[in-house]
Amino acid sequence: MFVDGLPVGPGETIRVKLPQGLTFPPGGQVRYMKIDEGINEQLMDVSRELDGSLVRFKAKAIGNQPAGFYSVNVQALPDAAAGPRTGPDGLVIGTTTAALNFHIGAQQPPRPVERRVHGTVDANRNIISGDGFVVKPGLTGVHRVVFTEAFISPPTVLATLRKGGERGAVSVESVDTGMFDVRTATNGVWTSLGFSFMAVGLAAPNP
Repeated sequence: MFVDGLPVGPGETIRVKLPQGLTFPPGGQVRYMKIDEGINEQLMDVSRELDGSLVRFKAKAIGNQPAGFYSVNVQALPDAAAGPRTGPDGLVIGTTTAALNFHIGAQQPPRPVERRVHGTVDANRNIISGDGFVVKPGLTGVHRVVFTEAFISPPTVLATLRKGGERGAVSVESVDTGMFDVRTATNGVWTSLGFSFMAVGLAAPNP
C-alpha cells in the first residue's frame, strides 16, 4: 500500500472505505505483509463501522513508495448472489472466492495555481497590450478593470502610469476576485491617464 501524498507514519490510523457492494465482516482480519522479508502479521488494533463499509487500523509502514502491503478481508453483500456486477468505481464484484486486490490512494484535492494578468491601457481605456481582462467605462479618472476569469481570492495588484510623458498619480482601489479600480490624477484632479498593471493571485486548477 502506498499513498499519493504525504507519508503516513507507523502507528497512524489508516481508514479504508470499501467499494460499494463490499463489507468488512465481523471478525475479519487485516494483515501486513512484506514477502521478501517473510512478514505476514495480523494487526490487532482494528475497528469497523457497524455496516462494515469502513475499516480502521494502525499503520505498520506506508509511504510514497510501496513498503509491503495490507490484506483486508472483504465480503460481498447478499445481492451479489445475482451474479457478477460492476460497481460505480469500476470494481467487479461477484461470488468468486479468488483473492481480491485493490490499491488505496490518499486522494489529494487539486491545488490552486498561480495566475498573472497584466496589461497596458491608454487614457481612453483602450487596451494597448495584455489579455484576460476588459476595461469598463466610468467616471473621469476611474478605470474599472474586470477579469475575464475570476481569481479564487483577491489578487495583489500593482499599477504605474504609462510611459510617454504623462505625469500624475495612480492608485489601486476596490480589489476583488473579479475586478479592481485604478484612479489616475494630475495636480490633485482626477484625470484619465494611461497606465500599466499586473495582478497576481491564485486561480482554480485546470480541469
